[in-house]
Formats: sequence, structure tokens, C-alpha cells
Amino acid sequence: MWWPFRSRSAPSRTPRPTVAAPAVPDPLALDIAIVSDVGNVREQNEDRGRSVHPGDAATRARKGTLVLVADGMGGHEAGEVASTTAVEVAAQTYYARPEAPADALRLAFEAANAQIWAAAQAHPHRQGMGTTCTALVVRGGEARWAHVGDSRLYRLGDGAFERLTTDHSMVGEMVAEGLLTEEEARHHDARNVITRALGIREAVEVTLGGPLPVAAGDVFVLMSDGLYDLVTDREMGALLQTPSVHEAARALVERAKARGGHDNVTVAVVRLHSEAAGATDRETVQAPALP
Repeated sequence: MWWPFRSRSAPSRTPRPTVAAPAVPDPLALDIAIVSDVGNVREQNEDRGRSVHPGDAATRARKGTLVLVADGMGGHEAGEVASTTAVEVAAQTYYARPEAPADALRLAFEAANAQIWAAAQAHPHRQGMGTTCTALVVRGGEARWAHVGDSRLYRLGDGAFERLTTDHSMVGEMVAEGLLTEEEARHHDARNVITRALGIREAVEVTLGGPLPVAAGDVFVLMSDGLYDLVTDREMGALLQTPSVHEAARALVERAKARGGHDNVTVAVVRLHSEAAGATDRETVQAPALP
């Protein structure tokens, strides 16, 4: 993955007042699995995934559960530093901010961008490093998300598998403008040229989504491009049908590796269910490289 080094002035923003997030009921439970794999070709894994499910009921009611996937870039060590910084700083900032979830997500991404940018300026061998980042928040009966780059968020619900994010990439913009079809974009020479990422500029524009009503049975999946470059939406939707989120996440990663696995692959699967279903949250699992 690479990106054009062209400057872009930061959009002007009107400061928003601080508004504390009101507590909401927590009618649904979540089953979460994250699998990250170095793939078949790369020597190191520059992807990162993280989930935060507060044990404190009051915090969970105010801020919900957070899941993040980041895909770093910038060469040896730098990409790993960028993606790790993104998921750690964004998670810490999101729960520390008093604002409602949408504003807290934006501020969390901006804080991560600032820290990655500063680290790149302080260390010449890390200049140019950056990372994509996609975050999902499930709080009460709704979902929100934040997005920078070309990692993706999908939802499986109501019998449909739909993408909720738009790639911040050259071909993503061409698809949005009607210049390319999705299928043409999959094979375009510039499919990995991204136009937005955390840390490559002093300021970043964060795309926010939601609120989206959610219900028991809904499944969300966050992923790096190492998955969707090699596995179609139809295949992903089919592989998510298994009731085990960990088996689904592993099956998605293994399908990408069976197709060549030329990039790191990270998948986070989030399944919503009623408390009566009795499922438990899974910890993040970073899978080792397989022979």
C-alpha cells in the first residue's frame, strides 16, 4: 500500500461544544474475535486490531464497546509503530473524552493522527509513516463508526451484506464518481493508492457514520485490505454465517491466504445477541504466521 505525497490544506472547522454522552440501556451483548496474520509474503505484520469492552456498566452505557482495525505503512518498523499508535491512542482518547460518541470518535482519530505525525517528524527513519484506521462503536441499540483510509467496515443483517465505509483511495473516489465499477476497481493498477491516512499530514479529515439501529443477530466485520483484495463480498457474507465469531474470522483470513496472502490480513468479527444467548466476548487473537 502506498499513497501520494501531495499537500492538502486542512478544512476549517467550527469548534463544537463539549456534550457529555448520556447513558443508554445496554440491551445487547457482543461476541468479538480479532484475527491478525502476517500472510504468506510479508516478513512482519503492520496490521493491528483491538477491542475494548468496559467492565464498568456505567462506562459501557455512556461509551459502548469499541473495535478498531489499522493497517500501517511506511517501511520497516514504521508501519507497525503507526498502526499500534493508532489503535492505542484512539482507544484511550475515546474513553477519556466526555463528549458524545460521534465527537469522541473524531477527537480520538485526530489525537492519533497528531501523535503519529509528531513521531514521524522526531525520527527521520520514520518520516512518511502512516496508517489506515476504522473503528466501530456499539452502544445500546445503535452503531457508529469512524474511518480514515481503505480498511473497511461491513454489516451482515436483515439478509444483506453491506459495506458501510467508502475507501479513501484513488479508485474508491473513481467508483464514487461513477468512473469505475466495483469490479473494475478490484483489478485497477491504482487500487492501493490511498488518499487519506492517519499521520501522513499534520491534520486529518475523519469520516463518521451512524447512528445505525442494530438488533440481535447483526454481524459487523472490520478488515484490512489484505482480505478484501482477495475475497469477494459474496464469499465474505457466506463465511460469516458460522455461529462462532472466531471460526468466522479465522475462515476469512485462511481464504485470503489460500488466494496468495500477499499482504497482512486482519479481521474483526462482532456478533450481537441477546443476553439470554449466553455468548461471551473473545479476546483479540493475533495469529502467528503459518508455514
